[in-house]
Amino acid sequence: MYQLMIIDDEPIVRAGIKNLLPWSNYNFEVCAEGVDGKDGLKKLLEYSPDLVLVDVKMPGMNGIELIREAKKRDFEGKFIILTGYSDFEFAKSAVSLGVRAYLLKPIDEEELLENVEEVLAELEAKKNLDDYYTLSELKARQVVLRRLLQPSEDKESIRKEIKLYGMDFKYSNFCVAILSQITDEHGQENLISGEKRELIQKGLAKVDSIIVDDNLVLICKDCSYTKVREQLLKNNERMKREYNDNFFIGVGHDVANLEDINFSYECAKLLTDYKFLYRDLEAVSIDDLKTVYMGGKGNFAEHLCELIEIGDKVSIEETLRNLKSFYKSKVMNETEIKVQVIQNIVMLFSMLEKKYPDKVSGFPDFEMATNSIKKSDSLDEMMRLVGVFSVEAADKIGITTTDNIVKRVLAYMERNYVDDLKLEDIAKIFNYNSAYLGKVFKKITGDSFNSLLNRIRIDNAKRLLLETDLKVYQISEQVGYSNTDYFYTKFRKYVGISPKDFIEENKPGDE
Repeated sequence: MYQLMIIDDEPIVRAGIKNLLPWSNYNFEVCAEGVDGKDGLKKLLEYSPDLVLVDVKMPGMNGIELIREAKKRDFEGKFIILTGYSDFEFAKSAVSLGVRAYLLKPIDEEELLENVEEVLAELEAKKNLDDYYTLSELKARQVVLRRLLQPSEDKESIRKEIKLYGMDFKYSNFCVAILSQITDEHGQENLISGEKRELIQKGLAKVDSIIVDDNLVLICKDCSYTKVREQLLKNNERMKREYNDNFFIGVGHDVANLEDINFSYECAKLLTDYKFLYRDLEAVSIDDLKTVYMGGKGNFAEHLCELIEIGDKVSIEETLRNLKSFYKSKVMNETEIKVQVIQNIVMLFSMLEKKYPDKVSGFPDFEMATNSIKKSDSLDEMMRLVGVFSVEAADKIGITTTDNIVKRVLAYMERNYVDDLKLEDIAKIFNYNSAYLGKVFKKITGDSFNSLLNRIRIDNAKRLLLETDLKVYQISEQVGYSNTDYFYTKFRKYVGISPKDFIEENKPGDE
C-alpha cells in the first residue's frame, strides 16, 4: 500500500476526503492527517507519505509554504492541492513547486480519481524501475557496487563501468550506512524483505542498496551522514510500528569522491561492530565513535592545532609519539586507527581553515595527505605523514621571530580568552622567561598582560550582550569569568557602567 496524507484545517473536509474514494482499491491508505500547516509539515516529515492532499489557506502556515519547506527538507512525495479559492498566484506558485494538480473545492470525485490514478501509475513506474534492466545488467550493477565498497587501485575501470550501466554517481558527497538485523527473543534474525527495504530507504532519494554479509548496505549520494542518520532513525520508528522490527544502523562519514566510498564503508563496518555498546542508540555515526576515545588521547585535533599555531614543532613530534604509544596500548586495529586519525585531520584542517582563511592556499595539500594516510601500511608511516602535514602547516602559520612574539601571544589570547590564562603558562608555551615576556608585553602594548586579557574578555562580553539573549551569568562564564560578581566589577571598570545599563544604552529600540 502507498501512503496518503490529508492536510486541512477543517475536520469535516478531512472526513469527506477520506470517504470520497475507496482508497484501498487504488493501493492507498491514509497514514496521517494534519490539522493545519505546521502540524501537517511535522507529520509529513515523520510519516514521509507518497501522496499528500493539502489545502492552500490554513492558519499559521499555508499550503504553498508547507510544500516549499517540505521540498527544502528533501521530501520526495507528490502533492495535490485542494482549495476553495481560485487564485492565479497560488496556482502559479504550485506549478513552480512541481505540484501534481490544483483542484477546486467542492472536490469533483472523477477529477480527483483521475489525478490519483495518474499518481499511482507514476509511483508504480518508479517502483518497477529495475524492470527496465535485464537480469544480467542488474547483476553487473551489483558487482560494481561491491567493487565500490572495496579498496581499488583501478579507479578508471570502475568509472567506465558506472557509465556503461547508467549508474548515477555524479555527486560530490557520499556516505555508506550498514543496517544489521536485530534478533528476536528466540535469537533468530528476521529476513530483510522487499517491503522492509523499501520502508527503511524512504526519504533517501539518491541511494543504491546491496546485501553484504547478511546486512543491508546503503550507498547514499548527495546527502550528509548526519541527515542520513536522522532519516534512517525516522524510518526505523516506522519499522517498529508496522513490523514490530528494526535495524541497528552504522553510518560512515562523508567522502567527496566515489573512489573513497570504501573508506566510509569501513567506518560504517567499524561502527556496526560497536552494536553491543550502542544498542540503545539504534544508529551510530563517527560522532559517537569519537566519544570512545575521549578518556585517552584519541581526540588530538585541538591540541595539535594549538601547537601548529605557535610553531612548537618539538611538541608536535612529542604529541605524535605519545599518540603512537596510546594506539599500541589499546591494541587498536588498522581500520579503527585510520578512521580516527582521518577524522582528526579533517577537524584540524577545518579549524585552521576557519582561523586563517587568508593562508588556506598555502596549506599542505589536504586531499593528498588524507589519501596517503589511508594507504599507509604501518603506524609509524602514518604518524610520520601526520607530522609532515602538521609541520608544513606550522611553517605556513607560525611566526618565529622575537619581534612578533607579542602579536603571537595576543592572537593566542584572542582565541583562548575563555580559558584560565596566566602569563607564566603562556611563557612556557612560547619558551620565554615570564618576567621578560611581561616586560616586553608592557613595552610594546603599553599595558600589562592581565589588563589586556581583561579588555579582550570584556570586549567579547559586550558583543555577546548585544548579539545574544544569554543571561549575564552565562556570558560571564563564556568569556572566562567563573565569578559573576567579579565580572560585574571588571565590566564597570572597563566600560564605566553595568552590563544591564550597557544593553539599555546600545541595543536598538523597537521600530
